[in-house]
Amino acid sequence: MAIYLLDTNVLSSIIKKSAEGQAQAVKLRRLLRENALMIISPVVYYEIARGLYKVQAETKAAVLEELISLLEWRDFSRTTWDKGARLWAKCRRSGIITGEGIDKDVLIAAQALEYGATVITNNVRHFEHLGVDYETW
Repeated sequence: MAIYLLDTNVLSSIIKKSAEGQAQAVKLRRLLRENALMIISPVVYYEIARGLYKVQAETKAAVLEELISLLEWRDFSRTTWDKGARLWAKCRRSGIITGEGIDKDVLIAAQALEYGATVITNNVRHFEHLGVDYETW
């Protein structure tokens, strides 16, 4: 079975219903019909939900909840946190990762590694050095 983990930017595009998001929604529906396991990470949910709540985008928040119901929610285990910490440390020591917001990407990558999932993202550079499989939609 194919296993995927959606990155924040992909889920956001789908919620916004942009042209890109509509094409991504078609791919998502196709994979769901093919019984792929589509994981939603708590980090991704948090990133999107906080932004929607900040601007009081209740309609889009409802769309988020509808989408979440189609996906498999996976909380972080201690293993995920440990993988994330080790991955972050390894990348920082080697100078691969720097900058704001990298913790979120490292945690998404750690969760993808734990479940053998491919990260679906539009920001390849955020994941190309983290040892995960990824696809761009």
